[in-house]
Amino acid sequence: MQRKTCEYIFQHLLPPVHRACLLVPELTLSILTSSNPLWNIPYQEAMDKLGRTDPWWAFLWPGSQALSRYVLDNRSLIQGRRVLDLGSGCGASAIASKMAGAMHVIANDIDQDALAATCHNARLNDVTIEEYLSDNVIEKPSIILDKRTVDLLIIGDMCYDQQLSEQVVNLIKTARRYHLRVLLADPGRYSFKKVVLDQLKGIITCACEYPIMDRDYTESDFDSIQIWTT
Repeated sequence: MQRKTCEYIFQHLLPPVHRACLLVPELTLSILTSSNPLWNIPYQEAMDKLGRTDPWWAFLWPGSQALSRYVLDNRSLIQGRRVLDLGSGCGASAIASKMAGAMHVIANDIDQDALAATCHNARLNDVTIEEYLSDNVIEKPSIILDKRTVDLLIIGDMCYDQQLSEQVVNLIKTARRYHLRVLLADPGRYSFKKVVLDQLKGIITCACEYPIMDRDYTESDFDSIQIWTT
């Protein structure tokens, strides 16, 4: 597979989508939607055209939709804060945090392509993300948090399996030791309910719930997205 540059992908294959989703029409993002010709061709053919394998950063996942909506609707929680967006993907939550008045935003993703996508999408929305971080924060949170001043940690769509969910639990417990507030979004995946909710009883509470309005980015058996907070 010939690897295309991210710049080529954004310019030729993922043009900006204005009103990127119904839940967060304020955002413009270069993402893959059902209106894109790549959406309806076989998976491998689409990957060949993108020159990538599993470009998760090319989608606006439900947790990112909900987190973006929540921070834009609750600006008092964000204004003047230093925010770390874990698993930033296409950058929606990081961008929304800047739009909501965050003083300093760190976009974190172990995939350098995701950080490139976040930077590109930030420009589309006329905001500046101050820091891009490729360290695996979820595996070694204390090492990262020792080096950075952060007020708020936002996490979306990270609880896909038991291992990741266990790491999210450890991350949230670590964040509490640093007196950080956490916003966590999930549409109710099995591992989230089985691991995170079970191990963090009394620590996290459901702050808000949004209906899933766009079906491009989520499994068919979910109807809503919950925001949980410490």
